[in-house]
Amino acid sequence: MNDGQQVAAPRILVVEDDAEMIELMQNMLSLVRCDVQIARSGEEALSRLRQESENGREIDLVLLDIMVPGMDGYEVVARVKADPVLRNTAIIMTTALDSVSDKTLGLGLGADDYLTKPFDPQELLARIDAVMRIRRSEQAVRRRNEELSALIEINRVVTSSLELDQVLEATIRGIREILHVEAGSLVLVDEETGGLVFSKTFSPERGWVTGRTIQPGEGIVGYVVESGEPKLVNNVDLDPHFMAEVDDERGFTSQMVLCVPLKIRDRVIGAIEVINKLDDEFTQQDLELLQAMAASVAVALDNASLYSELADFAEELERSQAQLVQAEKMAAIGRLTASIAHEINNPLQAIHNSLHLSLHRQLEEEKRVQYLGMAQTEVQRLIEIVQRMLDFYRPSRGGQEPTDVNSIAQNVLALAHKRLQHGDITVHTRLGENLPLIPLVSDQIIQVFLNIVINAVEAMPAGGELLIETRLSADQEWVLICFRDTGSGMSSEQIANLFEPFYTTKSDGTGLGLAISYGIIERHGGEIEVSSRSNEGTLFVVRLPAGGIATQGRMTF
Repeated sequence: MNDGQQVAAPRILVVEDDAEMIELMQNMLSLVRCDVQIARSGEEALSRLRQESENGREIDLVLLDIMVPGMDGYEVVARVKADPVLRNTAIIMTTALDSVSDKTLGLGLGADDYLTKPFDPQELLARIDAVMRIRRSEQAVRRRNEELSALIEINRVVTSSLELDQVLEATIRGIREILHVEAGSLVLVDEETGGLVFSKTFSPERGWVTGRTIQPGEGIVGYVVESGEPKLVNNVDLDPHFMAEVDDERGFTSQMVLCVPLKIRDRVIGAIEVINKLDDEFTQQDLELLQAMAASVAVALDNASLYSELADFAEELERSQAQLVQAEKMAAIGRLTASIAHEINNPLQAIHNSLHLSLHRQLEEEKRVQYLGMAQTEVQRLIEIVQRMLDFYRPSRGGQEPTDVNSIAQNVLALAHKRLQHGDITVHTRLGENLPLIPLVSDQIIQVFLNIVINAVEAMPAGGELLIETRLSADQEWVLICFRDTGSGMSSEQIANLFEPFYTTKSDGTGLGLAISYGIIERHGGEIEVSSRSNEGTLFVVRLPAGGIATQGRMTF
């Protein structure tokens, strides 16, 4: 009994209590190479079906007599078809009862056919052959549906992750389950060395194994990668490309190998290899299925690789941005150096004079205490100046904290005090009351404000006025920090290029200060606006969201 293809001998359970009928059926079925088992009651039949199924040796067909001891054939059919594990078992009922109602009852319960005793041996064999053909077709359809469902699932898994290791592991696990193989490997080409790295290998003895490297052309995998062609080998001893040394690494023996290349835009980036099919030999259908999987896996691997490169680039860009921010801080300190040095020198001179008078003159105790008190006051002033500079220069910790922009504005004015004084700049402040605290990286905002203030001073070489104002916007969604100077102003062309990196109108400028400031404010969810006209001064308006940026997480610079 076959349909033109080589198929395994059907496993048939005969449920019958008549000894002569059992012997007759065994003789008939032996003519067509059936594996026959006997059960003499309904209970024994169910037990045998379950036992064989648990052992992985399912019964293909049950020849079931209705009138058996204990549980009758109708109940056996009902229980088999109600069992999720046994429900696909084919059943032909055999009985001397030939009424229409008897047949209708059996078929209604789920029996596949009904044969009335006595029956002709040829009719029995023909009925068995017909049922087995239908069963094999149904099995093929179910297997194909399972493969397609599993293929969809593996596609979903490997395309839903951009982490390379997750893609590799999900690929091998899914392929092993779909093709029912003992082991599998995913091999990738090392872009630098050209070697083939077993990036993920699962073997039954050693679990996940990685790291072994071979060269293109070595072994079946090497041949597939080098040629770009798939290879199906059901007897590795007859294949000239097989390398037994690879098995030594994996801890088991290969008998059958199926291997397909992984291709991206006609470029081979690796291969998928599966070993030892558990239930049969590899077929052309297995090859086509693995090639379909490989197409999706190759795209997923390419995406994961691009994502990894992008993540590395983003990390490097972030480091570069942090270095630029820090360098610009040093540049800002450099622009304030003379005034800060003067600001430090004044209290140092006062301390020196106070101590000199206290130690080298005959003074009344009251005067000595007064001079020492002056020295202590100046020391505290120095500590505050140095601490303010250190706080500004120190690299950002990256975390946002609820911050009062008025205090930041005051810190900036304290840092730039001497520079403003030497530049003959009169400062006016209008700091709004009851402004909300907003999440900020404070030293970064200090850097932005300081940059704007220094630029304003440099735009007023003959002195002038600087107004700093803080307030809520009319819709109360923004905190506005305004810097208005009476300097030389800017042309429309200069404003258009103002925030471009390396654009500067100064002979000694870097052109990075305002570009970095713009990036800092943008990362805080805010904006910087500039309005100016030549010889009419300039207005900088920094807009920061009153509620902070939407995601109050960690920001790094």
